[in-house]
Amino acid sequence: MPETGGVRKMRWRRQGTGKCGGVRVIYYLYNETLPIFMLNVFAKSAKANLSKAESKELKRLIPILVERYQR
Repeated sequence: MPETGGVRKMRWRRQGTGKCGGVRVIYYLYNETLPIFMLNVFAKSAKANLSKAESKELKRLIPILVERYQR
């Protein structure tokens, strides 16, 4: 996802719906030494994407998350 510091979005199909009716899972994977961080989950019907403010906040928080887990 652009301008998020490496955060990714995965589309997940809900039972009885196609991808368009599914959910979006926002996650971050630094490398194999740290866990996968699930950051947000939302239905596509609720919103299509993260807002600019949400993307900016994730970009700010990702280095903090990585630094704390690398200790």
